Amino acid sequence: MPGLSLEATKHLLKFNDVRQEVSSKHDLKNHDVVVEMSKVRVTPELHLEVPQLGVFSMTDWSTKQLGTILGVQWKKWFNPEIVTAEEVQQELHRRFSKTGDQRKLRTSRFKPGAPGVAKCDGYLRAVLSPTYHPIDDERIFDRLEKKFGSKVENLNFMKNSLNLKPSWGNDHCNYYTIVGDSISMGAIDKNHPDPEVRKWYRVAQAEGALPEEDVIYPGFRMRNSEVGFTAITIDEFSFRLVCLNGLMITVGDSRLMYRQHRPIEDELLDKQLNGVFDKIPTRWEATRQNLTKLQEIQLEDAEKVIEERLLKLEAPKHFREKAKEMWKENEPLPNMYGVVQAITRAARTYEDMDQRFEFEALAGKIVARA
Repeated sequence: MPGLSLEATKHLLKFNDVRQEVSSKHDLKNHDVVVEMSKVRVTPELHLEVPQLGVFSMTDWSTKQLGTILGVQWKKWFNPEIVTAEEVQQELHRRFSKTGDQRKLRTSRFKPGAPGVAKCDGYLRAVLSPTYHPIDDERIFDRLEKKFGSKVENLNFMKNSLNLKPSWGNDHCNYYTIVGDSISMGAIDKNHPDPEVRKWYRVAQAEGALPEEDVIYPGFRMRNSEVGFTAITIDEFSFRLVCLNGLMITVGDSRLMYRQHRPIEDELLDKQLNGVFDKIPTRWEATRQNLTKLQEIQLEDAEKVIEERLLKLEAPKHFREKAKEMWKENEPLPNMYGVVQAITRAARTYEDMDQRFEFEALAGKIVARA
């Protein structure tokens, strides 16, 4: 359809809209506290009571962290159908009294209007080392707003509802995808010589999901964990309007920023963020050229190539099979460009955002090696 565009899907938000969401969520967070873990009490409901702070339910991530510290699988070792809260309390007190373990606890209040958890003041987000120094999303967005206002005010953030969950992340990591102005990879060949490709285009056109041109939205994705899962990374990202496919490029110069969670002055953080904006134009052009090269590499057996490339990249069997299935059932272009699209399309079928990030990056590695 001539008018089809990513903007028309209404899945884009401006910087100020996302900035407000980040700020509102940040306002619900309590101050971090370093506590002696032997003084943390387990309630009858298996929540944790933190001295002078309140009672908190645990996220899956904080439960996993606490279990790792104890050397057990928390939900298996402390199954409420097998052990009582008193027994859990005794075990925690016994272990932490011997070690004198101190941990930095990150907690948050429930969002106003949300159901929350009965008898809890909020939820435990993370159990971290006392020396862990998080760089929160709020600080990054604050620096972007104060130092790069003219560069970010017109940025388009893609809502993750294009994927499977209407949120920016999960309980241990947030993913922000930013796209720039669209570029064309050429007209869609509705009379493609391959009959299977022609058939797919006819179906897509009948459903109003086929643009006149093969449009790519170049951009970048910021991944950040405030709770110890990963460092701050900003990677090149391209989004293809046909099929709504996302492509992560995380190798070589395509990794735009990497920062571990350690103390950092605003001036240095600004310098790293400025480097992202400096690199973007060159990286976007290089990726456009690489995608063009991939269009020119014709294949006799695309499914075999998908298997070989993904096996070399150590992708699990279930993903290799899904990628081959996506190529066969959706736009089976007999070239390397089609291989990349099949991989990114397969990644989009995974609900877990961490998995999707890693699988989209596999396609990016193929593009970067073009």
